Amino acid sequence: MSWRALREARRYLLWALLADLVVVVSGRRAGWMAASTALASLLFFRDPERSLEPEADTVYATADGIIVGVDKTSDPWMPDTALRVSTFLSLHNVHVIRSPLAGRVSADEEIKGGFAPAFLGRSGKNLRKRLAIDGNSGRVVVVQIAGMLARKITSWTDLGAGVAAGQRVGLIHLGSRTEVLLAADRFQALVGPGQRVKAGVTPIARSVRDEARP
Repeated sequence: MSWRALREARRYLLWALLADLVVVVSGRRAGWMAASTALASLLFFRDPERSLEPEADTVYATADGIIVGVDKTSDPWMPDTALRVSTFLSLHNVHVIRSPLAGRVSADEEIKGGFAPAFLGRSGKNLRKRLAIDGNSGRVVVVQIAGMLARKITSWTDLGAGVAAGQRVGLIHLGSRTEVLLAADRFQALVGPGQRVKAGVTPIARSVRDEARP
């Protein structure tokens, strides 16, 4: 676990350990359940090291989890129709979010919203943070969507910062969802619904070279 992730885990660990202390002092076995919660919190905030030798024109998964949608949509930060790849992160997944390609953060924003369960389609209206990253292969928009539990997203990058493919850019607390938006006429998806992906490891899309376009 990185110090940065541990810093975010502190408040969850504190509450779990306080509950553990109170229940153990009272002589109840349930105190061990609180201790288990503390250990689960540490597990949730794990931040494993990952190495990546990125291939040209390739976009990588921004989150661990299961692909729940590959479709097309419109977005104010994309000039044309966008290819959208959506990933659901369950509680047992690593929740550190990584940049899908190398580039520079050209726009960011936080949008207030509800807190529907992340596995539901309407979670797209939840609290979310958006990053636009401009690279040699074009623009990618990363949407980080909070779930119904912790309701918090922590950013680890700033507007104007350069990022490498696979670099950590944020952390979504507890169950959540991410979306990666790409120019639909320039990229083709390499994944489909039901496929498991790993942030900074799994290729999810590749640029369609000019000569291959119709």
